[in-house]
Amino acid sequence: MIQIENLNKNYGESQALQDINLRVEQGSIFGLVGPNGAGKTTLIKTIMGVLLPSDGRVLVDGRDVHQDPTVKSRVGYVADYQNYYPGFRVKDMIRLYRQTYPHWSEERFAELSRIFSLPEGQKMAKLSKGMRTQLAVLLNLSLMPAVLVLDEPTSGLDPVLRRLVLNILVGEVAGNGTTIFIATHQLNELERTCDHVGILHEGRVLFDESLEQMKENIRKIQAAFDGELPEEFLKRPEILKVERQGRVYSIVVKEKVDEVKAELLNYKPLLLEDIDLSLEDIFIYRMGGLGYEFHGIVA
Repeated sequence: MIQIENLNKNYGESQALQDINLRVEQGSIFGLVGPNGAGKTTLIKTIMGVLLPSDGRVLVDGRDVHQDPTVKSRVGYVADYQNYYPGFRVKDMIRLYRQTYPHWSEERFAELSRIFSLPEGQKMAKLSKGMRTQLAVLLNLSLMPAVLVLDEPTSGLDPVLRRLVLNILVGEVAGNGTTIFIATHQLNELERTCDHVGILHEGRVLFDESLEQMKENIRKIQAAFDGELPEEFLKRPEILKVERQGRVYSIVVKEKVDEVKAELLNYKPLLLEDIDLSLEDIFIYRMGGLGYEFHGIVA
């Protein structure tokens, strides 16, 4: 489990992180979205214990990562770009991890090695970004982490490998109860993978909710009528957007979905159905309600 409490990080007069409070439950996958410069890398490095917070703390399984160095042996990290020793070969990195991490599993390593088939004699400087990412996933899962932190984990991977890595991560949670924290721009990947999602913008977490809760709280209702719906109804605060094509209304509703549907039934619809929104659509409406332009946040 990861618990972040009242976390602040300052660089001189600049505040990189502002009052971050997050809780990632054991055996779950948390996805964090944010643009370059939002503070994702600073937050990740603070979770990893690399950066000291200006205020607040980060707990992994109840232990402060900055006070108890043994915690780091149970935390894996897959960076956006792996800065391995260029003169090392793949087998040298494997040996280094094997000797460094006390919970290293030869069984898990052998299983993942069959999947990724990396050339152990290859020098690190010769590996593509995608191969470096595969190696990082292999090494950090073989150390049997309680917590795994990943920054853009599918960057540089082709679509087949991207799906494979995501499936492996989901299996890691199901099989070993690993807690996973992912920072990414790929909303479609979050939708397939994560239990909980948040947005980081200008050093602040604008919101974080479970994926299930998001999908329940914002819905699109399509309904067809012989006549027009009253303007008074369409101006309800729960209604975020209304589109009309002929007899058919498309209505995006926040939170009071059942109440709005019940009122729509009073107008005797010819057709009424609930439609799932994509995670991107949910974020667009959610961010609009907070006064932010969503595309500017994830671009």
